[in-house]
Formats: sequence, structure tokens, C-alpha cells
Amino acid sequence: MKIKVIVLGFGFMGQTHCGNLLKMPDVQVAGIVDPAEPLERLRTVKGNLQTVPPDADAVRAIPHFTDPEEALTCVSPDAAVIALPTKLHHDAVIRCLEAGLHVFVEKPFAVSLRECDRMVRTAGNVNRQLAVGYVVRWMKEYRFLKQTVLSARLGKLKYLKMTRITGIPEWGNWNDPEFIRASGGSLFDLVSHDVDFVRSCLGEPERIESVRDLGGSQFKMISSVLRFNGADAVVEGGFVTPPGYPFGRSYAAYFENGTLISPEAGKVSEYRKDGTAEYDFLPDDPYFSEMEDFIRAVRTGDPSRICTGEDARGTILCCTRIADEMNYPLPETKERN
Repeated sequence: MKIKVIVLGFGFMGQTHCGNLLKMPDVQVAGIVDPAEPLERLRTVKGNLQTVPPDADAVRAIPHFTDPEEALTCVSPDAAVIALPTKLHHDAVIRCLEAGLHVFVEKPFAVSLRECDRMVRTAGNVNRQLAVGYVVRWMKEYRFLKQTVLSARLGKLKYLKMTRITGIPEWGNWNDPEFIRASGGSLFDLVSHDVDFVRSCLGEPERIESVRDLGGSQFKMISSVLRFNGADAVVEGGFVTPPGYPFGRSYAAYFENGTLISPEAGKVSEYRKDGTAEYDFLPDDPYFSEMEDFIRAVRTGDPSRICTGEDARGTILCCTRIADEMNYPLPETKERN
């Protein structure tokens, strides 16, 4: 029997996830929830990455709802994919979980730790899967790095630098301090990808030091050193001008016996004493793999391949510690722990 999924929010990421769900023979996209017409959103909304949007004819055939309650009543879905603005994640996740749905929610999980805790607790109470879209975990060049760290085939990791930069988004008001505060800015919206990946490799940092605001404005560009036992990881990045500045990410990992450099998506160079190796991991669609693993978790009850809400909560805690070091206010500051 097909798993019925509704998609809440039909912006860039909602379209990406919808397109991948439509490729899965055991899934039915049973509804799209968005205040605007999905075909109009499909025509006008663009992102900073090259993903494969759904076919317009396929979208036309999917029931459209403007009210999530109507979708829940009319469709009786098994799961929800939530790709709404960050400030709307908590209420949508709680409503869907309490309605008995498994939930995939886009990153960042939330900006408030209190909201993270409630979402995690609710998922446990209703015994439903709760996955968070930290897609870097599914990118093959990053998986290669993680395997190298965990296997120690190049010796111990000594230093890791991760960079993620793109133009200031054209969605939202990134000149409004209140909007930036509510969204968590580039720290939560962008750089948290690398914070999450570092945690998946090295665990929780012992200390966070040398945090700098490179952009002169809350969370536009940041650089932070996460210190672990025997290794340091620098995460840096953010939003730059103009808005059309192309997305770019890279990493450099220095081990006792070699170095890995990834200057762009899918590419890794490995340098060892006995020579150099080049790896090309393209073509690859990590968004499909991420969604496939969520559907697998829904079907089997096994969360081992997803980024769980509990795990993502650790990433939000780490980002909150960085924000504290930068003296930037976030919602519900007194609720942190």
C-alpha cells in the first residue's frame, strides 16, 4: 500500500521534496498545502541550488489546499513534509504529529530550544518518526570525509575547515533585525548545515572559541572554531551581496597522514605520502536519498538512516552556543539548557 504524504509549503524546498516523492512508486503525494497556487509557485520560485522540480502536469494533478486542517481531514495522510518558514515549523510539526502523521521538517529544526524539546517529546509520545532535513549528511563527498574520519585510515583528524557562502536570499526581509532574529540568520539557516555535519563526525564540541561576525550585521557572515579533543573544526559562511552571488561550499580536512580537499560539489582530492587520488562523486541527488530514507523510516520504524529530531536538537544547541558567544539575542533565551 502506498504511503500518502502531504507537502506543507511549496517554495523551493517544498518543490524539491515533492519532485522526489513523485519518483517513488510506493508513495502518493496526496496534497500540497500553500496559500498560493502550486503552479504559480512552480513558475516563480527559484532557489540557490540546482535541484529537479516536479513536472507541472504532475503538480496539476495533486489536490491543492490552503488550509492544513482541510488537508488532514480530506486526505487522511500518513506523513507530512514541512517546508515552511522556520518560525512556522513548531506549530506545523506539533499539529501533524498530534494528528498521527510521521513528519519530515526542513532545517533548521527551530531557533528555540524550547520548541525543539516540545517537538521531540511529542514525536516520542505519539510514536512517530520525526526527521530533520540536514541534507549534507547524504552528500557523497561528505560521507567520504566522515568515513575517513571514523576509520582513521589517514590517521587522526587534526583540523577541519568548512565553508558555505551564498548571496543574500531574495525571500524574506534580510534588512529587518526582527526577521533575522526569528529565522536565526545565516547561522541557523545556512551554516548550521556544517555545524550539523561536524557533530555527526566528532560529537559535541568541548568548547566554542574565536567566534567572529564577519558581516557587520547579525548572522550575515560568521566564523567559529569548535574545539574537540585533539581536533579543531572551523565553520564559516553566510550571506554576501549581491543576492545573485552563486552558492559555494568547500571543505579541507587535515589528518596525521594525509589531506582531503573538496572545492566543490562532488569533487574530492586526496593527498598522501605515496601519491594523490581524485574522486568524482557526481551525479548524485542527496535530496532524493534523504527523502528515500525518511520514507523507509516511516515504513519500517527504523530511524537509523535519518537525522532525528533529537539529533537535530543537538545541532540547534550548538548554534545557540555560537550565538551566545556572539552576544546575539535569540527567541526564548532564558529557556536554553
